[in-house]
Amino acid sequence: MSIKKPAIILIVVFFMLSGFLFLGRSTFAAEPEYNWRMSQIHPEGSDYDIRVKEFARKVFERSNGRIKIDVYSGGVLGDWTEVFEMIMRGTIEMGLQQANANFDPQLNLAYYFPYLFTTFEEAKEVYGPRGWTFRVNQSLWEKNNIKALDVLPVGMAGLSLSKLPDKYDVPTVQKGVKVRVMPIKPCEWTYEALGYIPTPIPYAEVYTSLQMGIADGQMGGPPFQAWQFRDVQKVWIQYNDYIETWWFVINKSLWDKLSPEDQQILTQAAQEEARIQWDKAEEVDEECRQKLEDEYGWTIVMLSDDQLNSIANHVRKVVWPKMETIVGTELMNRIYEESGIPRP
Repeated sequence: MSIKKPAIILIVVFFMLSGFLFLGRSTFAAEPEYNWRMSQIHPEGSDYDIRVKEFARKVFERSNGRIKIDVYSGGVLGDWTEVFEMIMRGTIEMGLQQANANFDPQLNLAYYFPYLFTTFEEAKEVYGPRGWTFRVNQSLWEKNNIKALDVLPVGMAGLSLSKLPDKYDVPTVQKGVKVRVMPIKPCEWTYEALGYIPTPIPYAEVYTSLQMGIADGQMGGPPFQAWQFRDVQKVWIQYNDYIETWWFVINKSLWDKLSPEDQQILTQAAQEEARIQWDKAEEVDEECRQKLEDEYGWTIVMLSDDQLNSIANHVRKVVWPKMETIVGTELMNRIYEESGIPRP
């Protein structure tokens, strides 16, 4: 029985496609050489969830399937303070993490250190792979057996309030306003220096505290955080006291066992995802401020460069000597030297 020409063509096409698919699959290892868990606490579908999953996808593809990273989102492996220790010990291999300054006070430099800079552009420069803050922070992470690959910005921080205080741009004036701060000393010192009454409150209790009048405002994050309290606050002041950051990290002992080629794959993928987030973080800040103003009638206060510099100089004079008591003189000397900011 003869086979018609169209049928022959279909058979040839079928086998060609089958061959391509086989070749495509054969480029990946039958079983991964490494299969790691990576924790990140942000919700499914958030920018940070997307960045981490894209990172994992790129690493898998570029390692030809030898490195498989399973991403666990929404904090299912533990909160970020718990995961920090698990990565340090190697119980979990990777994470998108904040630095745990309660575990190591020097890591305040990577978590909350007020007014290392005053603008987003400065933050982007010093947190870049060749920036001084990035380099110093990498060495601090490594002291805790964690390798930091790169950093994702969330946004420049500020303060939300129920009403706008007088002389909000003059730190030496006492505002008589009670403000929730993150329960760490540098935050207390900073907002006290800004003229507020700092009240340490865990994040989980902030909404209720604002609702009940226990605090009149809250700090600890960018405009995105203020959006969570849009129903119980009415004012946003862009103080730019720090930029919230989350780091791509891996257990250092594990990192040291990898080949230079695999280290490069991980580093490059992290850098690519970090660049994407740096390019959009400032825009996200502005979108959140605009929504608060347009949809909820908030008053948005954007401080000028002169106002920010005046505030920053005051905080550095008052707070940085106190920071030295927790991070040590050696690190503080390096911060003054690298930043170019003179000692008071």
